[in-house]
Amino acid sequence: MTGPVPTPTLDGMSSSASPTSSVRGRIALVSLGCAKNLVDSEGLVGELRSAGFDLAETLDEADLALVNTCGFIDPAKEESIEAIVSVARHKEFGRLRGLMVAGCLVERYLDDLKRDMPEVDAWLAFRDYARIVEEAEALMGLPQVPHEAQDRVLLTPSPYAYLKISEGCDQKCTFCAIPGIRGRLASRTIEANVEDARRIAAQGVAEINIVSQDTTAYGRDLYGKPRLAELLRELTAIEGPQWWRLLYLYPSILRDDVLEEIAGNDRIVNYVDLPLQHMSNPMLQRMRRGINAERQHALLERIRDVVPDVALRTTLITGFPGETEEDHAQNLAYVRDGWFDRLGVFPFSREEGTPSHDLDGQVAAELAAERRAELMEAQQAIHAAFNREKIGHTVDVLIEEIDVLRGVATGRTAWDAPDVDGRVHVAGGGDLDAGRIVPIEITGIRDGYDLEGVEPTA
Repeated sequence: MTGPVPTPTLDGMSSSASPTSSVRGRIALVSLGCAKNLVDSEGLVGELRSAGFDLAETLDEADLALVNTCGFIDPAKEESIEAIVSVARHKEFGRLRGLMVAGCLVERYLDDLKRDMPEVDAWLAFRDYARIVEEAEALMGLPQVPHEAQDRVLLTPSPYAYLKISEGCDQKCTFCAIPGIRGRLASRTIEANVEDARRIAAQGVAEINIVSQDTTAYGRDLYGKPRLAELLRELTAIEGPQWWRLLYLYPSILRDDVLEEIAGNDRIVNYVDLPLQHMSNPMLQRMRRGINAERQHALLERIRDVVPDVALRTTLITGFPGETEEDHAQNLAYVRDGWFDRLGVFPFSREEGTPSHDLDGQVAAELAAERRAELMEAQQAIHAAFNREKIGHTVDVLIEEIDVLRGVATGRTAWDAPDVDGRVHVAGGGDLDAGRIVPIEITGIRDGYDLEGVEPTA
């Protein structure tokens, strides 16, 4: 039977019950959506492990299933619904006894979901996450037993992990449903983030990726002003992880102190993830981005002036209501001029409950898709040029996977974030160790976006 594949578990994770207790049940996890949602899944799994539950490798081996959903845009919502329906079918045969569903889709559409999907046994909105063990025990017909909360279980490949430093967002972007789902900015204290990072570092990861809905605003709600630069100094004093990466920097409030910390701190990779969304003034105004095109251009120049050898990633939206050919041409000009080393482009998604849903000038989906394709085609040439510059040079690569039989290792450079950017394929790297950062001589390009390399000769 085809269907969603449970989120991969790490070696040794299957023995999750404590030494003094037997396994009380096996749970298959399907975690969808962004890295921030994955961190939530890791916390839920940690709670379940602390109560003696185990993770199943497949749905056929599971007593319970937990689907952590995404509800951000239409394709993500459709994927989540399909996953729930597919997992629920496993209750018709085999050992699966219950289905729990959590995440953004639940937070956004709980009443509708309860009415339309009776096959789900437990719905977990964010406020209900503390009840995950109680729900699992009830579905298994088990008595409630005391348990001590446990650290989240890392579900990423062992070389890297994510640190979520805050929740929610105070920005007012007209296209975004996140503030309505996740609420206003709620930063964790510097001390709490440092303690979480110490626990992650103790597991031997080489890279920690810092995430939130609005990383740039970190600490403003707690301390009266953003304190991201100070947090970075505290985090990078922790022994262990060699690479620290910042994701989701909001452009209108990105300050020089953060850029200078990136540039001057050799443990922070020279990688700036700056979701600009558009380069046209009319579109930025309609999107309520809090910044105009001139300031954005100045910010791009400032980043390249301050941060040496930076890889700059952004995302753009095509087909936003009112977008003209002239607006699109401005996006295209910035891409062709090589301002972005890494780029993601998304057609506008008309989300109910957001101001942009009812804006005039809705753009046909076909036209939005055509504009996206044009931007990505232009970006391919830029990315290829970026990669060609690396041929013949030796760069540090974080090794993530080893194929011993083929004698090949796969990893990433500091200019590439997990899941969204390119990779390096190392021929003859079968004897390398996953989790190590090693020098690799770049010898070529694979499929436009990836690099090929070998270990340099002595």
